[in-house]
Amino acid sequence: MQKTQLIKAISALSVALFVGGAVTTVDASAKAVKTTGARVTKITKNTHYKKTAFKKAHPKQGVTLYSSRYLTKHVTSKNTKTFYSTESVRVKKSTGKTATYRYVKNVKGSVKGWIWAGNLKGKQGKVTKVSNKTVIAPTTNTKIASKTTYTKIKGSNTQDSFNLTSDAVSNTNYRGMKNVGKLRDALNKLATILAKHPHAWDKNIGYEYAFDSYSAAGQLYGQMKSGDVNGSGYNSIIKERIKSVNKTISKAEC
Repeated sequence: MQKTQLIKAISALSVALFVGGAVTTVDASAKAVKTTGARVTKITKNTHYKKTAFKKAHPKQGVTLYSSRYLTKHVTSKNTKTFYSTESVRVKKSTGKTATYRYVKNVKGSVKGWIWAGNLKGKQGKVTKVSNKTVIAPTTNTKIASKTTYTKIKGSNTQDSFNLTSDAVSNTNYRGMKNVGKLRDALNKLATILAKHPHAWDKNIGYEYAFDSYSAAGQLYGQMKSGDVNGSGYNSIIKERIKSVNKTISKAEC
């Protein structure tokens, strides 16, 4: 396998955990979700279909459009009566209830966002793609984000044990720090190579050096999750750890 192909494959694998046959990932790139009210905790289904025109179920009433599928900031549209859509998601909220939202636009594309499907009427177009991949919503709620799942990497070719880490840490703000999710994702990538291809660094830096890079970054991540370190003063250190881990990954030859 070419090196670039390996890294791409690991990038996809490292943030995916197989739970009950379904894939669970963490959306680290999304903006943090507000934790007031019925917060979205995860996306459980994503459906794409041919472009469909939907009418407002209640023409005289305004409808709420959310800026993201995590139902964050929103606006109200009163004048638009017809919306066009090609995608929907099924979300699970902190109340335990599920609901379907469609991503819509008006004819000019000037009004757009996610609308609760119950506020629209019309027959959905032919389905073109469906994903049942569960995506955990990022959050700035420390109590929620602190919950962590570790899944042991199977088929390891070394005596050392490595895990994939899954949590809902926000990339924008976790205990006052940024890029915490990026550090987690980089650690998952490096852990996968260390477990599956421990000899990937034999021609340059060696396994021990790669392992030390993983350990140093992993220790910092653990301290951040436990609350031992916090605040914006650690942002530069986080960036350096991410840089170090990514540099170690780039030197892998397998």
